[in-house]
Amino acid sequence: MISLDEVVRSLYGAYRLARLDASGLALFNDTVAGFWRSFFAAVLVAPLYIVLVTIRYGEVWEQVPLFRFVAIETIAYVIAWVAFPVVMVTVTKALDREQHFIRFIVAYNWAGVLQNALYLPIVIFGSVGLLAVAGANTLALLAISLIMVYTWFITRTALDVTGIQAAGIVGLDFMISIFINAVANGMI
Repeated sequence: MISLDEVVRSLYGAYRLARLDASGLALFNDTVAGFWRSFFAAVLVAPLYIVLVTIRYGEVWEQVPLFRFVAIETIAYVIAWVAFPVVMVTVTKALDREQHFIRFIVAYNWAGVLQNALYLPIVIFGSVGLLAVAGANTLALLAISLIMVYTWFITRTALDVTGIQAAGIVGLDFMISIFINAVANGMI
């Protein structure tokens, strides 16, 4: 079980990293137990994701049974949180950065809370018409750009890799996300 203290400390570490402050890494529990507990970040993101999925279901409810939609979205959500760390096991071995794998994934997972707290409200507000389509798209593009820079900084810092290597890893992460979303949307 994760303590409130660890959650708060980890989110503060993610915030410090968002400010491009590498000392934020010291706030994470980078033990094996901390690695597994960092996936609690998915639980923190889930309420916003559920709101988005509910809105999206309202757009397709006549064509897709509720159970099918919920099952696909739930499986895609879990895969999205697990696929990249699984791929990174091999990538960190190839880059001879295995010793930094846990530190990286812990920081990456907790950063996901802040990333989703920025991005999901934009998508939700755009979906329900609180933002004009053009405004929502512009803000979403800006948010994605900021998230990619943030993820690049975390990758470069936590894995202690070059900027080019970090960019490649961020690109890989982005491609995995696009693939998961495309497959899930294709199944719906």
